Amino acid sequence: MTEKQVLSLTAQYGSLDSTLLSFPPIQLELNDGSVYQHTGKIDVISGLIDKTTGTVSLRAVFDNQEKRLMSGGSANVIIPYERQQCLVIPQGGTYEIQNRIFAYKVVDGKAESTPIEVFEINDGKEYIVEDGLQAGDVIVSEGAGLLKDGAIVAASAVKPNTEEE
Repeated sequence: MTEKQVLSLTAQYGSLDSTLLSFPPIQLELNDGSVYQHTGKIDVISGLIDKTTGTVSLRAVFDNQEKRLMSGGSANVIIPYERQQCLVIPQGGTYEIQNRIFAYKVVDGKAESTPIEVFEINDGKEYIVEDGLQAGDVIVSEGAGLLKDGAIVAASAVKPNTEEE
């Protein structure tokens, strides 16, 4: 987990101990892509930040009565995370240059490149925008990598998804 994510959790819950007590059950995605049948629990969040990676170590505990999990095996921990009142855009409407992510806003019928900051976790389909766009901005939602700044675009309305995720 990144330092920024840990700081966000401690801001939400008050301390590392409170975070551990409030942390929801987690899942484990095994190396073959399947999800382990038992949920687990984060039982330790390290207080030490790895300066080379900017991450904090966690320890998770899972029931292993079937002996399906083996020492040294690799898997991905799936941590549920809920955000409310956030702006979500399709990744197809963005492009990346030198580790910066950009979206095209439609301003006066023309594409205007805009740098955006996104939440660190992504699902490969959408980004949660933290800065650079506001609710109500009209953006190019697909094919952003094919456009150039100032290109004339015709906007069409898309109904916003107001689902809480």
